[in-house]
Amino acid sequence: MVKTETFMPIILGTDNNAYGIARSLHEAFHIKPTCFGRGNLIMTRDSKIVNVIVRDFSDDEEFVKEITKIGQELKKAYQHLIIIAASDQYAEQVIRNKSKLEGLFDVPFIDQELLTSLTHKDKFYKLAEDTGLPIPGTQRITVENHKDFISKFDFPVALKPANTTEYLGIHFDGKKKAFIIDDAEELASTIDKIYQSGYSDTMILQEFIPGDDSHMRTVNAYVDHNGQVRMMVLGHPVLEDVTPNLIGNYVAIINDYNEKLYKQIKNFLETIKFHGFVNFDLKYDARDEEFKAFDVNVRPGRSSYFTTASGYNIFAEVVKDLALKEPFTKTVDAKADHLWLGVPKKLAVKYIEDEKIKAKVQKLIKEKKYSYTLYNSQDKSIKRNWRLYKYYHQYWQRYQTYFTNKENL
Repeated sequence: MVKTETFMPIILGTDNNAYGIARSLHEAFHIKPTCFGRGNLIMTRDSKIVNVIVRDFSDDEEFVKEITKIGQELKKAYQHLIIIAASDQYAEQVIRNKSKLEGLFDVPFIDQELLTSLTHKDKFYKLAEDTGLPIPGTQRITVENHKDFISKFDFPVALKPANTTEYLGIHFDGKKKAFIIDDAEELASTIDKIYQSGYSDTMILQEFIPGDDSHMRTVNAYVDHNGQVRMMVLGHPVLEDVTPNLIGNYVAIINDYNEKLYKQIKNFLETIKFHGFVNFDLKYDARDEEFKAFDVNVRPGRSSYFTTASGYNIFAEVVKDLALKEPFTKTVDAKADHLWLGVPKKLAVKYIEDEKIKAKVQKLIKEKKYSYTLYNSQDKSIKRNWRLYKYYHQYWQRYQTYFTNKENL
């Protein structure tokens, strides 16, 4: 039997992903993990399976001070305090302060230098090219060349910032996480708005790989303290969030399996000497039958509970690695038949464009092989149930307002 008093996961964040991580650990070890964040969001509010600690901190110094206080108190009862970040901001904050946190906490994260190479998209794409990980056709736009820039790709094209941290701090009308640009005039106008708003780094222009959301893939992996990839779980997103500031997030995922892609991801992670949780976003390109990577995150994917729901609890791996000291034996390449949903099931069926995928989704729903992160039979109350109903139901209005058919792009 696992001695659960030897470890306490500390999840940074109180959002949907944080709840999914806490739920995974609760299901694996029957513990009540700690969520630590700046706000008490509805996803973890009134939960019976997680302890939520909210503190007001606005910078790194206050963050370290507050989490250290909590850690010192928890250390009286637990030998291992394992930090898991549920968002990019928290992951980057941990990495910036890694040397101050190690010792009191187990900190399964990479260092600042590698973080910069992965989160700055321009550097990530170069790293991917060097390690044989396929990427879409790419052009770089800079302050110096943006006024005379001409796309070498046919429209539509995708446009996004290389430096997401800097981009987060700027504001302009029509701002989006990423853009689908239909013509040269729109491209010039959008680029001009971005640089006039104060953005100073590179923008990435990429060929738009044909196909709707059913061509997307997402991989979640955990790499242990020796650089061994313990588990990889491949998901086939079949519907994306349409909310303007949430474009790129998935709201319906079916598990998938691809041996070649697993090998490419494993080679990439081991070559760069990664450690911790990582999430890749990719798109299948039918023209050359390759999965093209366009984003990597040094934390679990926002919909990462799909791993646990499908029978592959990736979050148990960090506990086995750091607290239970279980040695690496082999890489688990997940293979399952399951549907994860972040929107009402009827909405997903309505807005999925690919008829074969739609039929598969309907089949999995009929067979009851589906799940939600927040709907949890072990975590119910009248207040919580009502909040979650409203949270999921709001997506009907969002899709009616923002949905764009992509099947002919």
